[in-house]
Formats: sequence, structure tokens, C-alpha cells
Amino acid sequence: MSETGIVRRMDGLGRIVIPKELRRLLGLKAGDETEIAADGDRLTVRRHSRFAGFVTVCGRAVSYAASMTGCEVFLTAADRVEAACGRHAKDMLSRPLTAEFSALAREEKTLSLRREGGFEPVKGVCIEGELIAVPVRAASGEVAGCLFAVGDNAEGHVGALEFAAGLLGSVCAE
Repeated sequence: MSETGIVRRMDGLGRIVIPKELRRLLGLKAGDETEIAADGDRLTVRRHSRFAGFVTVCGRAVSYAASMTGCEVFLTAADRVEAACGRHAKDMLSRPLTAEFSALAREEKTLSLRREGGFEPVKGVCIEGELIAVPVRAASGEVAGCLFAVGDNAEGHVGALEFAAGLLGSVCAE
């Protein structure tokens, strides 16, 4: 794309349509929360994560959940891994989720899955074991993210993971 970019006209209510090509490139879909910031004479639009202001707290909660369960644990929001603990943590942190995990992260209920060959939460990272996905709900009740745990005995720790997801939901920004 050139320095000029794609030109769009603002309507009377101040709305600008993000071109389809850019939405596809960034993985933005209808209903996604976006964050708009001014930087000099430029506007920056990015996917919004309700956990952005709580990175340290989220990291500690995920680390605690991993130590309690013995599983790899990671927190997702806005189709990205926000916090991770376990063998693959460095490879997953801040990376976009695969389409399968993006769909799992939007689920309204706790899920338990097991699959031969493991799971690929982000491209190029495969994790073996049982998968538990617990929605993280904001105070409004809306799903703000998802807490995932993958390990040999993940299902035995559903209660602890749901408790951790509840704590994470209570700190996420509205």
C-alpha cells in the first residue's frame, strides 16, 4: 500500500468504513471491538483487548492456574494470546489465534475436547493433551476472552479454571 493508502470519505456522523481488504488483512469481523487513538495527524485503529491494562495481573493469574493444574494455560482476547504459561508460552504470546481457536474463544460455555495429534492454538504450535476452554466474562456478562488449559488431566481442574476465569473477568476493563 502506498503512503496515501486507501481514501474514504467520512459521513455526517463521523463514520468511516474500513475497507474490506484491510478488515481481511487484520482479521476484523463485524462485532469486533476496536480501539482508535490519535498520534499526531494520524489515527490508529486496532483490535481492542479488555485485558490490555492488566497484563501483569493476567500473567500472574495464568501462571497460578498453570501451577495449580500442571497444564499449559493461556488467556486469549481479541483473537490473540494475551498471557501464557507453559512450555510453549514464548511461542504463543501476542500471536493471533488459528481460526479454530478463535471460534472456541467465542463460545459461551466451558468446553472439554481431546484430539489425536493435539491442538494448534497459534500457527506452528502444537500442544498435546486434553483441552479445557473456559469463557472469561466481563461484569456485563459478555464474553471478554477465554482461558485455555491443555494437559493430561485438564478436565480434573475445571473448577479451578472456572474460578480463575471469574477472577480475570472481574478485573478486565469494560
